[in-house]
Amino acid sequence: MPQRERSLVRRIRLALLTLSTALALGACSGIPPEPSVAGQSAGGGAPGAEQQTPTPTPTPKELPQGGRQIFPAYRLVGYSGIKGSGPGLGRAGVGNIDDRMTEMVERAQPYGKDGRKIMPVLEYIATMVHPCKNAPKCRTASTDDKIQEHLDAVRKVDGILLLAIQPGRSDFLTEVKRYEKFLKEPDVGLALDPEWRMGPNQEPMHTFGSTDAKELNQVSAYVEKLVADNDLPEKVLLYHMIRVNWVRNHDELKPRPGVAFILSVDGIGDQKLKEGTWKSLMAVKPPFVHPGFKLFYQEDTAGKGWKLMTPEQVMALTPTPEYVLYE
Repeated sequence: MPQRERSLVRRIRLALLTLSTALALGACSGIPPEPSVAGQSAGGGAPGAEQQTPTPTPTPKELPQGGRQIFPAYRLVGYSGIKGSGPGLGRAGVGNIDDRMTEMVERAQPYGKDGRKIMPVLEYIATMVHPCKNAPKCRTASTDDKIQEHLDAVRKVDGILLLAIQPGRSDFLTEVKRYEKFLKEPDVGLALDPEWRMGPNQEPMHTFGSTDAKELNQVSAYVEKLVADNDLPEKVLLYHMIRVNWVRNHDELKPRPGVAFILSVDGIGDQKLKEGTWKSLMAVKPPFVHPGFKLFYQEDTAGKGWKLMTPEQVMALTPTPEYVLYE
């Protein structure tokens, strides 16, 4: 047989041997070969390409006790104060803060009798007003370490932290943006204090400040974007009031997706006085804003015969408060 033909026979035998070996291995595996599409491997990818592991879907960020919406599932109940500061700024400043958090949870239990879950709240003054001679723009800002201490404390009871803002002669949005690092957390919200939003010539502790719907809308737009960009659960945006003129053009306040607005009524006195303040502010509250009520351990018991309102008395208010804070 000529050399050329012998070479051709060897190549044919080699090809047949390779094919029979592959078929034998496939039969042993018990797995039939998958059909392929022209230009693709049997696995469906491009020839020679490795199969990619699917990227897992991120778990949505939730509130400390579950869910992504605060209302109507929860009622927020808590304390204000600064660790180690004493009772002057709120109950949370008295003694050991972990003890106060446990006490806070116990104090909140009567507010869940209507079936709502209780979300503990700690309101911490992050930007604090001061006499103008003592601080630039009449305010000072908290350190990150101090905020983290209070956030750690309220997390132990599965609660949320509200950063209170007393801007002095600064403005709310400027001060809020200082704390963006913490506001990107799913369990941190805001409590704005218009009483301490001073005009350019106003002096804190000598006169009341105020704000308007335009400024609050700027803050809520910022919070809305922060929530959307970071896939956060609903975030509290609370503002404190005693007088109806503390928020001008109140009816121009705008609702925002992902933002839970709360108006906290901070009236001082006995039950009759506090109920009067409540009624006057509920009359101007926009419909989408949730009602909140504040009690003062010291001021509400300072007058002759004054007693701190009981949870039953608070829950009898109309509308029923969805936020209750003890200072």
